[in-house]
Amino acid sequence: MGKKLERVMKGDRSATSATSHDTSDVDGTKSPEPYSCTGDFEADYTELCNRAGLMEIPKVVPRPHRPGPPPPPDPKCATPMSQRESCKSARSTRMEKVEEPTSPVPSEQEEPPPTTYTTSDKFDYFRPKVQVELEKPEDKKSMTEVYIRGWKVDQKYIDIFKQCFPAADKLHTIDFWNVGLTDNTLAQFAAVASQCLNLRTVKLDGNPVPGEGFHQLIGEDSMIVSMSLRSCKITDKGAELIGKALSTAKTRNQSLCALNLNSNLITDAGACHIANGLRMNRTLLVLSIANNAIGDDAAKKFGEVLSRFSLTHEEVVERRKVLSEKGAPDIRRSPISRRAESRDRPGSQSSRSQLDKSMAKSGRASSKAKKDKKEDDKKGKGKDDKWKKEPQRGASKVVSLAETLGKATKGKGRQSGGKKGQGAGSITEAETPDIPEIINPLLEEAERVDGELLIPGNRALINLNISRNRIGEAGLKALLKGIQYQITLTTLGSRSGGTGLMRLSVQKNNFSPSHELYLKVQELMMTRDPLYKPPSKTPDDESTSQATGS
Repeated sequence: MGKKLERVMKGDRSATSATSHDTSDVDGTKSPEPYSCTGDFEADYTELCNRAGLMEIPKVVPRPHRPGPPPPPDPKCATPMSQRESCKSARSTRMEKVEEPTSPVPSEQEEPPPTTYTTSDKFDYFRPKVQVELEKPEDKKSMTEVYIRGWKVDQKYIDIFKQCFPAADKLHTIDFWNVGLTDNTLAQFAAVASQCLNLRTVKLDGNPVPGEGFHQLIGEDSMIVSMSLRSCKITDKGAELIGKALSTAKTRNQSLCALNLNSNLITDAGACHIANGLRMNRTLLVLSIANNAIGDDAAKKFGEVLSRFSLTHEEVVERRKVLSEKGAPDIRRSPISRRAESRDRPGSQSSRSQLDKSMAKSGRASSKAKKDKKEDDKKGKGKDDKWKKEPQRGASKVVSLAETLGKATKGKGRQSGGKKGQGAGSITEAETPDIPEIINPLLEEAERVDGELLIPGNRALINLNISRNRIGEAGLKALLKGIQYQITLTTLGSRSGGTGLMRLSVQKNNFSPSHELYLKVQELMMTRDPLYKPPSKTPDDESTSQATGS
């Protein structure tokens, strides 16, 4: 009996262990399968937050917009005066019949809802939310913009955004205001931004980071077009990193067009690093460093970069490498230097002989044309009727030329979206303006002066804002010199490097608004502003101008 009981007990134990093993597999110590995002940001975000075990999930809501204007009143619904009076009399008779009114009648009409803002509950307003902008409200996969305001985006949310943002194909704007970024989360955000193929605008205002690694967002391979870093407490350390990210002798950013560094802690040293970043950068169009601590030294550096500057040893070495690859000569003369030399240096013998040859050739051509004209006049007498009946040869040549051009460019006209027809393709091809190609700054025309190699400065930057700083008269003078140099190059017809500054904001610095140099800068920049409209002349001015002309 004892042996049988032992066998039975052993069987029960094995069975219970097997069942417990099976139940452990069913109950689950297995890790869930990885989630693959579908492109629907709200669904992906909610699912990933649930998987991360977040107790309170910020809601995804559409971004609020200002309400539109109310529709105009419909004139058909307006009642005539007689009907209004009858309605008033009927109401008065009803009120007289009622002895004790149940509720007081309001004397004034209820106030309509506001039209310039939207209202919400006070607790709901301060609750963390993720505001999104959809291209099509009915399509959840058409998210284009993400806005987060005033709540901390820590490591858990960064891990969630790592999967959500790259799956949103149409996402082009990310705005994180005061979200408490750290060095680690900023580096991971930069990695996420590089994976978003259509991301073009990044705003990280109000995010002071100890390491100031914002330059990671604008590397050489970055596709970001506009970046705003206002009130991020960026010092000269961060400004130096940003300046090197804009350009060095060997590398340069080729996508960033607008950079906003307002309200930071940048001094002359940091601003000089940013100005050095503009030496080899020909992509940045708008730069704002307002409300910092920039003085005359930085303003002089900006004036030098805008006019012309001497190349460093590293830049000279890199220039020779680029020129050897292109097979171009090392030094070329600038338009200003050529013009100055032409005034001082007399014409050489070869140029005179060439001039004599061209004059002799033009004289022979004119005499031959006169002879041909006389012969045609003699032959053409008495043949007017014949010319009236027969078509002109010149007209047939023009028609045939138009037909051949139309046939040759028929395919091109269709590809470019031009009108159908034989001549439409040729016209669109001829009227298409030539887009100036942005060349390497090291390949621009150089001039050797006192042993230094000078090249024209940055003329791609069109808007510079350095207002509310500490710039004085010396810095203002350097900026004026740079503007005058750019205007001189533009008048000489040299537009290979751009048009130059069109708007310069230097107000509220360490000089009075009535300063002579400041007024001169304003006068020069007024005509370069693309939105400038000259004042219209009054009849009195026109009469006085005619009188002075006569």
